[in-house]
Amino acid sequence: MSLEERIHIRLRSVGQRYFAKTINQNAYVRAFFTVWGVALKEFRVAFRQFFMWRQPVFSLFRSIKYAFGGLFRVVLGRSVKISYAFKGEDLALLALLNPVVIHEGFYVDVGCNEPRFISNTFLLYRRGWRGICIDANENLIRKHRRIRPRDRAVCALVSNQQRELEFVEFLNKGLSSADISHIQQNQMLTIEQTSRKKMVAQTLTEILDTLNAPSAFDLLTIDVEGFDFAVLQSLDFERYQPRLIVLEADDFDVTQPQTEPIYRFLTEKGYQFRGCLLTNVYFMRG
Repeated sequence: MSLEERIHIRLRSVGQRYFAKTINQNAYVRAFFTVWGVALKEFRVAFRQFFMWRQPVFSLFRSIKYAFGGLFRVVLGRSVKISYAFKGEDLALLALLNPVVIHEGFYVDVGCNEPRFISNTFLLYRRGWRGICIDANENLIRKHRRIRPRDRAVCALVSNQQRELEFVEFLNKGLSSADISHIQQNQMLTIEQTSRKKMVAQTLTEILDTLNAPSAFDLLTIDVEGFDFAVLQSLDFERYQPRLIVLEADDFDVTQPQTEPIYRFLTEKGYQFRGCLLTNVYFMRG
């Protein structure tokens, strides 16, 4: 925990003793302080997160856009919720993690796809978080490096063993995959294929080791179209302990989660099943 966070927690505890009755018993007052806190945080970190000297003009406008976007949201009120994820996953992540406003966490996003559109982590990035974003699509990784310069963007195919696989890219980039069943399903739906390439898969542990990732971090999100469980198995949980894990599991039986391999694997690692939102399952470290 940083010195800034320790000071904030100390001040919050002091403030709670004096203002707890007013804040906690009045939902409007509490919402007011929360909205303003988030808006000021986004304003404060915008230039650090988005500006880079390699593209001074475009990155400057991008920084201004996100700096004042948060303040504008204050005018519209707390009921206005911004989500960049496909189905609101980023809001669910924030609700589960429940970070203090000044917390600047660390995430690992496997199958990150677009840096903003349908991104599970862009909302966190706007609030000062950073992390490692991994995708097998080189064009998307270049886009990540341009729009989210404080992240570590890596072009790689992740699996539970080193082996050569064929990665197939489709016009709908979110459906690109190295999983044969997913590729065949997309072909049956006549989704246009744009390219094929051979790649040697790496384990997630190898990538995190190479980039000196922290052993304990806030979030691991996985969405790799059929390889989600293999990616999960490729992480050494003795060396890396994400606090929250979310991964896509289309056929997960939420009525009998104990029958699912993902559930058994993660509960044995000390995680608790926190729920399912459409096609994604959520596990938190106990």
